[in-house]
Amino acid sequence: MKKITGVVGGLALAATLALAGCSVSSHTETAKGADFSRYKTFAWAGDTNVTAKKGSNDIVDDNIKNAIDQQLQKKGWRESADHPDILLDYNIAVQVGQKRESNPMYSYPYTRYIYTRRGIYSMWYPSMLMGYNSYNVPFHEGQLTVNMIDAKTNKLVWTGWAEGEINRRQISSKEAEAQVKSIFKKFDYPAVQG
Repeated sequence: MKKITGVVGGLALAATLALAGCSVSSHTETAKGADFSRYKTFAWAGDTNVTAKKGSNDIVDDNIKNAIDQQLQKKGWRESADHPDILLDYNIAVQVGQKRESNPMYSYPYTRYIYTRRGIYSMWYPSMLMGYNSYNVPFHEGQLTVNMIDAKTNKLVWTGWAEGEINRRQISSKEAEAQVKSIFKKFDYPAVQG
């Protein structure tokens, strides 16, 4: 029974640590007066963000575009190369930051011996909290921005961005897809049916 409890506890700890490292925050902005009931088709704008994606690769690019396509199609939108209503583009930025962490410091437990006429007595002193050791830890933060541009007016009508800690200097497909899902959870403008 103790083995099962230990295994379940270990799995719960591993799941908690995995989810703690995957926190993504997302935000959206909509242009004032934008009428999303007019939009039902989209296409990708020309590759104008080559410098912003420096260090990226075609696999990540394709996976991000596919993830965005899937999210829009779930909302009833469809991709169209002929006269789309919306042009899409995205940018990736990776920054190095530092976060402050601290660990508790404890004294060593020890035993003290007291000599009296009646004998030797030992007194045990447990470890005690002595304070905290604080230090800076570098980390990489990835930010993905998705833009929607009205194809007729060439004006930005919607933008969504998500940011979160990533595991290395380049954002992976899995991390980017998590950010896309986080952004489109806040996109609540369905396309006109028909």
